[in-house]
This record gives sequence, C-alpha cells and structure tokens, in this order.
Amino acid sequence: MKITQPRLASTLHEDIDIQTALEKNDEDLTEYAFKSLRIEGLKKDNLSVQSCVFANCSFGECSFRKSQFSDVVFKNCDLSNVNFTGCGFHRVEFLGCKLMGTNMADGIFNHITFDECRGEYMNLSMSKLRYIQFIRCNLRGAGIEGCQLTSVAFEACNLIEAEFYRTSLKGIDLSDSEISGIRISSLAGSELRGASVSSLQALDLVRMLGVEIKD
Repeated sequence: MKITQPRLASTLHEDIDIQTALEKNDEDLTEYAFKSLRIEGLKKDNLSVQSCVFANCSFGECSFRKSQFSDVVFKNCDLSNVNFTGCGFHRVEFLGCKLMGTNMADGIFNHITFDECRGEYMNLSMSKLRYIQFIRCNLRGAGIEGCQLTSVAFEACNLIEAEFYRTSLKGIDLSDSEISGIRISSLAGSELRGASVSSLQALDLVRMLGVEIKD
C-alpha cells in the first residue's frame, strides 16, 4: 500500500507564534513551520491548515472541530485530549506524537501515517479511513467503532482492549499486532470476518467468543 506523503511548500514561514499567524491570515494557516510552541486553550472551529509543519509543539485544552488539515506534518507533538471532532485530514503525518484521549470521532482520513504514536484511548469512532498506516503505535483502549476502513494497515501495534464494534476488519492483517482483549460484538465472526490473525491470536479470539477448546 502506497501512502501519499504531505506536499509541503518549498519554503515555510518560521519564527512566528500560531496566534499571530491566525490574526494575519484571517483564521487560516498556510505554509508555516511551528517549532517548540506551548499552545494553550486555542479553540477554532472550521479552521483550514495547509502545508504546515508542527514540531515539538504541545496543545493543551485545544479544540479544532470541523477543521481541515491538508499536507500537514505533526512531529513529536503532544495532542493529547485535543478535540478534532468532525475534522478532515488529507496527506497528514503524525510522527512520534502523543494522542492519548484525542477525540478524532466522525472524521475523514485520507493518506495518513501514524508512526510510533501513543494513542491510548484515542477516539476514531464513526470515521472514514482510507489509505492509513499505523506503524508501531500504542492504541490500547482506542475507540474504532462504527468506522469504514479502506486500505488500512496496522503494523506491530498495541491494540489491547481496542474497541472495533460495528467496524469490519476484512482484509486487514492483525497477525503482528497485540490484540488481547480486543472488543468486538458477541456475534461470532462479525467484525473479524476476513481479517488475518496468527494461530495464537486465533485461540485467544475463540476463547473470547465463548467457545470451549478441548484437546
């Protein structure tokens, strides 16, 4: 699966804080590089962010509901508990980021990379995900309920107790991820029908579905 990387401008504006950039550009952010910023209490709905890089930035009590992020890189950022409900993400990379408890429900994701991110209890419920790769991510307890997954890959991820209710995993290889306690509906084979798992994972899943194994 080939993920299209962010298409960044050759030159990005630097040495500016995000609030000043918003004031200068009528509430939109285009072609900026933000580094080592502590961003507190920023609440902007319907924001447009294009061709931007955020490096070593932390966001506290922030909300960006129904915003659009296109060609954006978040590197080593703390986005824990940020509200991204209803946002669109297109050609975005999250590299080494903290996404613990981040709310990304009801979003649209296209060509996204999550690489070595901490996403415990992040919420992706009711989202549409196309061409997405999760690489060595901790998604323990994440909410991935009612999602549409198209060309999605989980590579060596922690999916312990992740919730996949009403999300089809057909065609997805989970064999090198940790899926102990994965949460699916009690109807055997529903969400997992067509997924690939290892033999050891299959034994755990059979027990979880209430099937008794006898030698």
